[in-house]
Amino acid sequence: MSASTSRSAVDYDVLIVGYGPAGMVLSALLGRQGHRVAVIERYAGLYNLPRAATFDDDAMRLLQKLGIAEQVTAGTRVQRTYNWCNADGEVLIGNEFSDFGRSGWPEFNMMFQPVLERELDALCRRTPGVEIIQGHVATGFRQTDDTVEIVAQPADELGRPQPGSAHRAQTFTARFAVGCDGGNSSVRSSLGIEMDDYGFQEPWLVCDFRLRHEVDLPMALQYGDPEQPTSIISIGPHHHRFSFMLNEAVPSPGDVDPEQVWHLVKRWITPDDAELIRVAPYTFRSTVAQEWRRGRFLLVGDAAHQMPPFLGQGMCSGFRDAHNLSWKLDLVLRGAGEELLETYTSERSPHVRAITEKAVELGRIQTIRDKQAARLRDAELLRRRDAGQRPEGFRFPGYGTGLLAGAAPHDRARGQLFPQAWVAPRPDSRRRFDDISGSGWVLVARDASALAGVDDLPAWRAAGGAVAVLGDPFDSRPTADTTVGDVDGAYQQWFDEHACTAVVVRPDWYVYGSATSADSLRTLTHSCLRDLHRPVGVAEPQV
Repeated sequence: MSASTSRSAVDYDVLIVGYGPAGMVLSALLGRQGHRVAVIERYAGLYNLPRAATFDDDAMRLLQKLGIAEQVTAGTRVQRTYNWCNADGEVLIGNEFSDFGRSGWPEFNMMFQPVLERELDALCRRTPGVEIIQGHVATGFRQTDDTVEIVAQPADELGRPQPGSAHRAQTFTARFAVGCDGGNSSVRSSLGIEMDDYGFQEPWLVCDFRLRHEVDLPMALQYGDPEQPTSIISIGPHHHRFSFMLNEAVPSPGDVDPEQVWHLVKRWITPDDAELIRVAPYTFRSTVAQEWRRGRFLLVGDAAHQMPPFLGQGMCSGFRDAHNLSWKLDLVLRGAGEELLETYTSERSPHVRAITEKAVELGRIQTIRDKQAARLRDAELLRRRDAGQRPEGFRFPGYGTGLLAGAAPHDRARGQLFPQAWVAPRPDSRRRFDDISGSGWVLVARDASALAGVDDLPAWRAAGGAVAVLGDPFDSRPTADTTVGDVDGAYQQWFDEHACTAVVVRPDWYVYGSATSADSLRTLTHSCLRDLHRPVGVAEPQV
């Protein structure tokens, strides 16, 4: 049963246009929160061919939250290195990745996307309240002060309105609508939202293969060859991708001769080794929407941004969009003010822009076509390598504005991602922190003394907030809090680095704010409850 208001006035709480990974994640999150969701998808079935190739530990943490992380690993390879080479094969930059990143999973995962989409699809279909309307293309968009309307027509096999199908069009209504419909978003176009272009626009040919047997191939490699920059990556246990920069764009896959593809890859594989399953001419772009919300319509994923693939963050950023938006829509559908949705743009847009700028920077390094400039690049990067200079890692930004506590000089943790490490709920076990703390708001204290004198913990719990205390799992004294052992000392180190004793963590794992004393924690929880439109200092009556 949905917690939304005005149920009889609309068909659904949220309409989602587009059933790719971001649309699936958003649908599942909203459905699990008890809302009525309909997804309108132009194609009759899943795509069943790879597009995205990698995801990070943040994305896997979200799949963990959805309960499908272990299933998705069946189509995933953990990758620990990613080398950038020159035309002669010399390693210019050797990147290394951890098996246990800040979000508690391997940092660099190579995937076969159809496995991920099958698991997400199965999750959506078993989630109450989620309806999937496939084979229909959204053709009309309208909004009033309190509703949205989307008109959808039956689509042909190419996802276009069937000829003469206008009389069979259906109109769907909801409180809000979200465009998850890709780089050519019809939702964005209908709203007239312009894109900021970061100037990176390069044609590539992406070629995917299913391996017939084990082949000795580079697993994650960029060739900075000015004759033809090339990328070679594994896309899961049994598939591989070769991407080649082109001199000019190719209009469509039909314009690519398969023999041309085999000629390009003959150095590494032959038809005896692999089956060519997909050829896709792409133009890598770098654009970000100027607006992510227009009234009751919002944009998520590629509909809001496109970035070059050199950081592997396209799909990951779409997941972060969906996660950020889902819990804010949940609050609004339960009665919070709609101005809360403004924080979606103010948080996600700067975050995506920083990642896009870094991806463009890396892309320009890798795709140098001038031979003299490439030689200078190679010489400088080899000099750094030989001097033992490690490549500068990219630190993903936090949030500086949005649904956060008021800025304070002492608060180093505000807006930063709270890590996930191993904890011990009992002396004889260990689990990932999120599996213990739950999927909503959580107050985390480095020890029980940090909570002394905080008078609104009953109101916090009544509002659905959890409380987790780092302590001794051997201590059997009863407590209203979840007490867990800090198995590797990761959390105590994190609290030391951020000079705090407690933090309030949002459902998307970003820190609302931190406290250094009982007084500042009391102020912090008061502030958070007010921001969430919850009573402060008064617990709701228990039934």
